[in-house]
Amino acid sequence: MPQPYLDGLSAGVWAPRLGCLVYTDFVLKDGGRYVATASVTAARDPAMHGWGEVVSIYVLPECTGLGYGKALFAHAVHHLRENGFSKIYLWVLEENHRARAFYQKMGFAPNGDKSVVHIGGKALVEMRYVCTAP
Repeated sequence: MPQPYLDGLSAGVWAPRLGCLVYTDFVLKDGGRYVATASVTAARDPAMHGWGEVVSIYVLPECTGLGYGKALFAHAVHHLRENGFSKIYLWVLEENHRARAFYQKMGFAPNGDKSVVHIGGKALVEMRYVCTAP
């Protein structure tokens, strides 16, 4: 993501984008400090009807590599499975090699679907990663 775009996000930026979907949000705190967040929902893409979707997972940059993301991601996936989603997908930026490696370690793999999104004036390619294993 372009840093100026991230720097310009306000606290209420996501609400208008969520529409009428029901999201479940998780946060991870360490010693009272928020260090990571994740959101999940039923598939937003009609082509993936019946799938669960990991919409986002973010870890503070200074907290990456400490296991927070792994714990939170595993919890988010478990939540989707407990709610009847045996198949789960997510989108990841093609150039985010660290995240792609993380998702692959967590049992997800690219399925070949790609999408171009425009964020902060920059065209970015997203790749769909899927997991159908229990």
